[in-house]
Amino acid sequence: MRDRARRLVERVIRVGSRLARRLPGGIGGRGTYFSAQQRLAADPHRADWPRDVETLLALADRDLARGRTEACLRWYDKALRISFDPSLHQAGGSPLAADPETFLEPLRSSETGTLLLGTPVPAASVPARPAPRKRGGERTRLLVIAQENWTFIRPVLDALRGTGRFEVREIEVDDLAGPGFPERERILRGRYDLVVSGRRMPTPPEVAEAYDWADVALVEWSHHVLTWVTLLDRAPRTLMARLHRFEAFTPFPLLHDHARIDRMLYVSPPVWNLLRSAVPAYADVEGVQVGNLLARGLGPTPGPDRDRHLLVQVGWHREVKDVLFSLEVLARLRTHDPRYRLRLIGPGLPTASSADSTYRRRVRRRLEELGPEAVEQLGRRDDVPALLAGSGVILSSSRHEGTHESVMEGLAAGCPAVIRDWPDAANYGGPGTLYDSGWVVADVQAAVQRVLELSTPERYVEESHRARRFALAQRDPEILVAAYERALTEDPAAA
Repeated sequence: MRDRARRLVERVIRVGSRLARRLPGGIGGRGTYFSAQQRLAADPHRADWPRDVETLLALADRDLARGRTEACLRWYDKALRISFDPSLHQAGGSPLAADPETFLEPLRSSETGTLLLGTPVPAASVPARPAPRKRGGERTRLLVIAQENWTFIRPVLDALRGTGRFEVREIEVDDLAGPGFPERERILRGRYDLVVSGRRMPTPPEVAEAYDWADVALVEWSHHVLTWVTLLDRAPRTLMARLHRFEAFTPFPLLHDHARIDRMLYVSPPVWNLLRSAVPAYADVEGVQVGNLLARGLGPTPGPDRDRHLLVQVGWHREVKDVLFSLEVLARLRTHDPRYRLRLIGPGLPTASSADSTYRRRVRRRLEELGPEAVEQLGRRDDVPALLAGSGVILSSSRHEGTHESVMEGLAAGCPAVIRDWPDAANYGGPGTLYDSGWVVADVQAAVQRVLELSTPERYVEESHRARRFALAQRDPEILVAAYERALTEDPAAA
């Protein structure tokens, strides 16, 4: 009964939004916005979303001409939200990755976009930094600023503390007193005020005090938190940030005051290359590649007891993971040898299929065709390292990734890798910038050929040892921590 009521409400909203979009002015604009969101959620590959963005940008420009700044920024934000809707970029085939210039042109060329994104930041608005600190032999004072998601940075901070050469303070922006961290709307207004009048956002007292203390401030995740930090009226001695993948597919890298960023620590070369292609202001920001410590560690030296014919994929139910690629690889391999099987680890498809997208329907159909004797769906597991240690080959079938950490986990467990040349990242270097290019395959047939080449015991043992050596060299904690030490202590001005 509840599901029926929910579907009825969703249908009413959907129909109401489509009717409202035909009306003039603000009502039509709101109808356009909500309808666009619903249609993208239902079909992320639809091609008519740019028309909705143009409608919203026109409303923003109309209110800009009338001097209605708040209304203008609300409409522009709605245009940003549709353009960067996760459905467009997380299913594979991201229009931003395909052609950054064409994708961003409407957002930049509208009158509002020209003002927000094309107006130079007034030179007189540069915030003062604390005077250099005489450190002598003292530990480096590191201030880390983040909001909620500390998952990837926490092991790094623990390791830096363990060296005895860093003193670390943390600011969780949700815990700031007073006005604290601004919402998205206030960040957009802060960008507007900066480019129009040179006025910057007030720095919370806790942040200002921490800036006076710190040698280096590091922002974890280069999205809205970094935008906010670069718009504040106080600055740290040195400002750095860490870039993952998620942030590149949000509008916030467009809105930073990039001149405030001294160094960007990125984990994925393809993502960094994409951002530099999309946002020319990054050309003046120094980039340094760093890595993540593997959450489950490197594990013990792999043993010989493994099934060479067992392929494994960790994470598969989202469209960007494109498990259909892996299933096709498996189907072709089984024509050579029916012993080949595929192990899928991680959340699966919903039990109910009534709300399935076209993609999910294709996955269900393919899984049924292959059958459970060929494809093992394990769901969430706490024993992933042990499962990898018993598997033969680690697969990456994704359309786009930052680093694809599970591949490195598989390598650490001694699994040779077969990595699709992620289509949305191929123009920016692809997985070959992170892994051995000999493990990267162009298509399904090349993946099949790579697996078949691993079928002989001698070749498999050689490749398994090579996989482990690669993981040790790339993710050895001492090597990674030393790289962070260098990145966080070397003077960007002298680099």
